Amino acid sequence: MTPELIFLAQVLTILVLPVALWRYLRIRQAIPLVCVQILVGIALGPSFFGRIAPDLYSRFFSPATLPPLSGIASIAVLLFGYITGLHFEPAAVLGRGRSFMLVAIASVAVPTVAGFLGGLWIAAELPGDIGPGISPTGFAAAIGICIGVTALPVLGAILREMNLLGRRLGDLALGIAAVNDAALWLLLGGLMTSVAGDAPGNPGLLVSLCGTPVYLAVMVFVVKPLLDRLGPALLLRDGHMSERGLAAVCAVALGSAMASQWLGLHYVFGAFVAGTLMPHELRQLILDRLQLVTVGILMPFFFMITGLRTSIDLGSSGFLEITLVTSGLAVLGKIGGTTLAARCTGESWADAFSLAALLQPTGLMGLVVLTVLLDRGIISPIVFSALTLTALITTLLAMPLARLGLHWNGRTPSLGIAAPMTGSLNVQTRYE
Repeated sequence: MTPELIFLAQVLTILVLPVALWRYLRIRQAIPLVCVQILVGIALGPSFFGRIAPDLYSRFFSPATLPPLSGIASIAVLLFGYITGLHFEPAAVLGRGRSFMLVAIASVAVPTVAGFLGGLWIAAELPGDIGPGISPTGFAAAIGICIGVTALPVLGAILREMNLLGRRLGDLALGIAAVNDAALWLLLGGLMTSVAGDAPGNPGLLVSLCGTPVYLAVMVFVVKPLLDRLGPALLLRDGHMSERGLAAVCAVALGSAMASQWLGLHYVFGAFVAGTLMPHELRQLILDRLQLVTVGILMPFFFMITGLRTSIDLGSSGFLEITLVTSGLAVLGKIGGTTLAARCTGESWADAFSLAALLQPTGLMGLVVLTVLLDRGIISPIVFSALTLTALITTLLAMPLARLGLHWNGRTPSLGIAAPMTGSLNVQTRYE
């Protein structure tokens, strides 16, 4: 087969096979599509396809055929970071009261701290799995960030499947997930800065420490006011964004991504920052143009590359130990911390557990973070593979646990600490 035919066969497999399995097996009510895409990516990787049919695998995924897939995956991750930033509106979550913030902070802090402690244990028991030049503290912080993640796009799909979009429980879960995402990127950016000069390929610590505040100041005080002034000019008369406008806002995202990559923060952080600074009136217009293509067509390439980088070795004690420890801490930390915090605000145990279960999925957000950490040399391939399974496990558990909480409650919950998210974006097409 020619390289062109191999590439087209890869594209057909990546885009069609997961959706076909998801529909044919009739598992839509139980498993988000992202889980099937991740599973297909892992199955087509060296752990399964590579062992069952090594000759066919080496031909289908030879080193010469991977660069095009990797390039598309990189674009997908960049645009996904940008889209995530577009979904976050500080004004929509800052005015929701102390009870909301208590639950939001607990949902991030408890699993992150649990992951940090688990990371210290992994660093002590399995020191060979720490990236070269990375301290145990930096490694543990990376594990904590991965475990504390909530996948906002996957959450939107779960809420839609469970008919919770627009209800108080769904609004509250989305608001908390938005806070979680913002905290995630801040922590990840801080970690990238702290390890600058240590991990392979990172710039010097001085460049990162001095350049990051300057970069953020330029984005907030120069780029954002400029976008606010030019925003109306980027719209057509019928209210749709023009091609010129779309090119301009994408150029801002790419420029911000290049700056953050040069500073050692990874390009996805810069894309996220650019998304958060976009004028409010442009956000939904940009999402209408970019979101479906990015999530529905481009991100499956990222899942494929993730699967090709995931090596599941059940005979390795280190792999099993890391998977079990991180999965247990992720589930207990997220559900335990969120449930107790919501209960302290006066909610019933059933309502609090339902909310915690909805915030459980790590999903593709966790995979993006893992890819950043692996690219920066902070975690080893074994840790990457183990945490990929952890992201899959937490996402698979979300819907069954949430349904269990709703069944326990005996009704559709109406949490008093949730308030309408003024200005919140439509999440119905985020991710299936």
